Amino acid sequence: MLLVDAIFIGLLEASPLILAAMGFTLIFYLNGFMNIAYAETITFGAYFAILFNVVLGLHFYMAIVPSMLFSGVMSVIVYLGIFRPALNRGVGPTEMIILSVGVSFMLRYGLILIVGPENLFLNEPNVTYMQFMGLGATNLQLIALALVVLTAGTLYWMIYNTGLGEQMRGLANNHDLAMASGIDPHRTSMVIWFIAGCAGGLSGVFSGVFAQVTPYMGWNVILITMLVTIVAGIGSVRGAALAAIVAGILTAFITLVSKPLYSEVALLLAFIGVLTFRGARTA
Repeated sequence: MLLVDAIFIGLLEASPLILAAMGFTLIFYLNGFMNIAYAETITFGAYFAILFNVVLGLHFYMAIVPSMLFSGVMSVIVYLGIFRPALNRGVGPTEMIILSVGVSFMLRYGLILIVGPENLFLNEPNVTYMQFMGLGATNLQLIALALVVLTAGTLYWMIYNTGLGEQMRGLANNHDLAMASGIDPHRTSMVIWFIAGCAGGLSGVFSGVFAQVTPYMGWNVILITMLVTIVAGIGSVRGAALAAIVAGILTAFITLVSKPLYSEVALLLAFIGVLTFRGARTA
């Protein structure tokens, strides 16, 4: 019964991480660097939800789509204004990571200057508790999980079964050959950054409604997002989703039998073990 509880709770808690990991993986695969500033995409998704839900008074469910879309637009703006010029100048992956850290700080503290450092709360919809076969969850948690499954499934289908996904894979695998084949790298990149931004924004919305909205919420989860992406393998959206689910279940299981702090340490040790074992196998 403990294992069943851990799986169920882990799936509920991993839903925002699944979206964040998939979006982070798309950018990593396409452009070949870890975009640390993706943390702020997650954060801004939650703050856009505050704008539409709290400030403008939209119902929470009505605020989800515009918050997600605004996050996607912000992601494209950051790409066009900062990252694309750097990539066009031939800036290397290490320098791009450093640049992304600077962009992350700029966006985070710019947000704090505008809205302040205080923690904010979304206006939650009516929450009811439901129980089935000894497992309980709120309607909000179940709806969030369903939306995550739908979004992740659509994203997976788009990458592996559409022309856009084929263009993205071609551009990531061989940029020059993709251009010679008639693929527009700028248009494809803009679309992928928009999709990745939408995924991150949606992750932020659900993270915010389950807890609280803070300027550091994205920064607090970017490390686990990076680890999930690395363990899954570069460009593996399916692997990123699976690794996020396993991480959520493992965290839930250890939390149920011990303390939350131990779960974070155990998760980090598990990731280190996987990466070490993988390195030993490939050496």
